[in-house]
Amino acid sequence: MDIFNWIFIIIMIIGFIIIIISIIKINNYNNAVPISNIDKSIKQIKETIDQADLAIDDLNLLSEQIFKRFDEKQKQLLFLYETIENKKSTSNKVDIKIDENILVDNNYEKNIKNTNYVNSHPMAHKIKELLDQNMSISDIAKTLNMGQGEVELIINIGKDSL
Repeated sequence: MDIFNWIFIIIMIIGFIIIIISIIKINNYNNAVPISNIDKSIKQIKETIDQADLAIDDLNLLSEQIFKRFDEKQKQLLFLYETIENKKSTSNKVDIKIDENILVDNNYEKNIKNTNYVNSHPMAHKIKELLDQNMSISDIAKTLNMGQGEVELIINIGKDSL
């Protein structure tokens, strides 16, 4: 036999040994993790993913509802704010008109009271006549037997009518 045949036989034997070792390793691997357990794990993972997808869909629907409610409430608040502002500006205008009317009415009532007081006072016309003659307040008071304060009061109250 020549050397090539021996080399061929040795290579063949080494090949068979490699094949046998590979088969043993594959059997050890298959025995370590059975395929049925892997299938069960894959099914559990798929079920968990499906449940997570359903939960995400539910959360998306809930968030859409919340945003819709939020938008509705925001629109309601804006409407109420605008209504309040309109009422506020309207009430300010009414307050100003009322205040002006009160001022006008108060002045009117004062003028009427003053005129009535001056016109109803028995000495008012005499005081006016004496003032027109350029008499001093003290002289008017002495002439009419009145106090200077009373003469001054009648003059001040009835400035417009005297």
